[in-house]
Amino acid sequence: MVGGVAACGAVKQLTTAEKVSTAFDKLGDSDSLSVSFSLDATAAQLVSLDQGTSDAMKMVDAKNVAGLGATLTLSADKPLSQALKSVRTTGGEIDPTTDPSLGVDLEVHAGGQKSLFEVRMVGGLEYLRVDLDNLMALSDDASTNQDIAGMQAGLGQMPPQYAPLKDLFEGKWVSLDPKQLAQVAKGLGGDSAAAGASGLPTSIPSISTGTRNNLVSALTGLFEQDLTLSDQGTVDGQDHIVVQGSEAKLAAGVQQAFEPVAKAIPGLASAYPTAAPTGVPDKNVSADLYVGKDGSLSKVSFDFWQLNPHGKAGEHLPLSLGFNDQAAAPTAPTGAVPIPAALIQSLAQSMAANTGDTTSGVGSSLTS
Repeated sequence: MVGGVAACGAVKQLTTAEKVSTAFDKLGDSDSLSVSFSLDATAAQLVSLDQGTSDAMKMVDAKNVAGLGATLTLSADKPLSQALKSVRTTGGEIDPTTDPSLGVDLEVHAGGQKSLFEVRMVGGLEYLRVDLDNLMALSDDASTNQDIAGMQAGLGQMPPQYAPLKDLFEGKWVSLDPKQLAQVAKGLGGDSAAAGASGLPTSIPSISTGTRNNLVSALTGLFEQDLTLSDQGTVDGQDHIVVQGSEAKLAAGVQQAFEPVAKAIPGLASAYPTAAPTGVPDKNVSADLYVGKDGSLSKVSFDFWQLNPHGKAGEHLPLSLGFNDQAAAPTAPTGAVPIPAALIQSLAQSMAANTGDTTSGVGSSLTS
């Protein structure tokens, strides 16, 4: 079917490609966007895929992992494409603190929507909450869970100035001031020699505008030359488009596209492969795209198991990305307890000293 679309449906192919391009562009035109990643495999599927291995997954663990996902929400007082440009640093990174109107929320959850942790940036402040009980339920490492439980118990015995940390480890919201964090980092780093001695990076890797543009051009060319789009009609009122391409060609194209970026990052250049893996089979893989009535992208679904060279017919590991360009703006949580700069500095100094006993180091620093 794909070959037929490519051979005798050139006009339709172009129209479908434009539809996909427009669907992505519309996401940037909105002033709010929610992107949700989810592992759509059921617990039974995960157990089935893991059978026959030396460390097969248990059903109780599979139930926790099934549905694992994350949601990133962005909002601004202008189109997001403009907002993200305005907060991009000279090094190419995104710094939301430069625009208080930009709201950010990242929430990670386990199966059954059990929250693991959440980070928000609202009005120039950062907010954080962590559910250690749910995190420990994901791990079958008794030693790690015992360490976390011991840390929780130790914090319960700490002086009153540690109340914000107690709240954090009890799953409550705490807040941080990024400006205070920057001052603490500056104080710890000192000059470049001191920073190097402490293990802190002496400079922030940057990627030039030219390199970023070349990356976009390479990925665009990969999309245009090596992928085939097939319009499958509508599903629940949404346009369904199947994207197909050779796994070997895609692997080679992605390797070549990202190679200049890898060379620009210290420590990564020597580790980045100089050629695509030779063992990648020359077979077609596919993904499903869904476009809403307003023309914006609503979902991308990909069966990761098709990349497994030993996968069997009927086995699936579906992953999906959902998009909502009408998402509610992140708001500051009520009752968040601020973590003061003195506590942040003490924690950072204790970790930099690498004493192996963080709570003890922090305690002595605050009480001295």
